[in-house]
Amino acid sequence: MRTGINSEAGSALLVVLLISVLLAGAGAAVITLTRTETLITGAHRHVQEAVSAADAAFERALLDLDALPDWSAVLLPPPANTQGTFVDGKTHPIAPDAQALDLGALTARRQAESDLTSGPGAFGADSPRWRLFGHASLEAVLPAGVPARPAYLIVWVSDDGWDGDGDPTRDSNGRLLLTADAYGAGGTRRRVEAAIFRPADGIVRVLSRRGVP
Repeated sequence: MRTGINSEAGSALLVVLLISVLLAGAGAAVITLTRTETLITGAHRHVQEAVSAADAAFERALLDLDALPDWSAVLLPPPANTQGTFVDGKTHPIAPDAQALDLGALTARRQAESDLTSGPGAFGADSPRWRLFGHASLEAVLPAGVPARPAYLIVWVSDDGWDGDGDPTRDSNGRLLLTADAYGAGGTRRRVEAAIFRPADGIVRVLSRRGVP
């Protein structure tokens, strides 16, 4: 009888241990799933914030360009080129994720990206030459009192390459290309690329606009 009781006790203990292991595994899975969902939700929020910031940078650049009577002024080689009203004077600003941004290197990278599709091989002497137009935090770009999430904005402009004047430092057809980058929290970056046109009536129009991851 004692042997039977000991056997039953041992079996019960084994069942309890197995249940404990299963419950611990299930608990760990729930915790992992919760953490993963939290990370995904946070990453999605950061992406949406960066998208909105890039849109804000584009709209502010559009407002500044609308106020300039001659767009050729923004196409001149630095430091002669006219810049926008949102220039913080920094050459190595810090993004929200603590990343140091080298504006000179980023401008060179933007030029290299452009040359792959719109360089001298495609447009000859009219190939776009990108100029830094504005750079500042999102807070500095929005109206006073408007809450802003952490983001750093950079905008470049260039001639469109289709005017056929052989001079990328002169706008002769009222068309410009814009690139607006936003660096947000969590290492996110989003871009807006656009072409704008100012006809004889003076009203600036957006010919094309697209978001780029």
